[in-house]
Amino acid sequence: MMIVGQLWKCSSRAQSAYWLAKSRFIYGHLLGGLGARSRITRPLKLAGPEYIYIGEDAGISSFCWLGVYPQKGLKTPRLSIGDGTEIGNFSHITCVNRVEIGSKVLIADRVHISDNEHVFSDVAIPIVDQGVTSRGPVVIGDGSWIGENVNVLSCKIGKHCVIGANSVVISDIPDFSVAVGLPARVVKQYNRNTGRWERI
Repeated sequence: MMIVGQLWKCSSRAQSAYWLAKSRFIYGHLLGGLGARSRITRPLKLAGPEYIYIGEDAGISSFCWLGVYPQKGLKTPRLSIGDGTEIGNFSHITCVNRVEIGSKVLIADRVHISDNEHVFSDVAIPIVDQGVTSRGPVVIGDGSWIGENVNVLSCKIGKHCVIGANSVVISDIPDFSVAVGLPARVVKQYNRNTGRWERI
């Protein structure tokens, strides 16, 4: 059992070293910026990589889709991911304006983050042909935790927040808050006076 454990650790270290090297020598030349010791593991899709900026010690897990799509009439888009942030498997982040994810943010599997939505105003034209529009940027503050299957759409989440699994965030969440639901609402906040998390 001990030998199996040692072999697994060696294999895990080798895989980590492989993706670290591949990220540096391949994705490092494609992205707008890639910080030291950051890795992208088996991406599903990278679109507009020149507009993607990843800080140091960040991790993008398997089968993530990072897509930046410049739009006529909008300023140059930017997707930034801060130092030490970890993004889980199968997550999907799209940007036509600005998506800013802070440092040391923990993002679980299958999280969708977007600053845009499809236009559907003209019923004579298929929605796929009507393009997209931005309702505003996405900003996620430092040290926050975004739970599994969460949707974050054109809003600001403060620093050190917890967003419960399966929530849909469509409005701003203040710093030091716990939010859950569809749409997400704040259920707890940290009280600096008492030093405790308290129910709202």
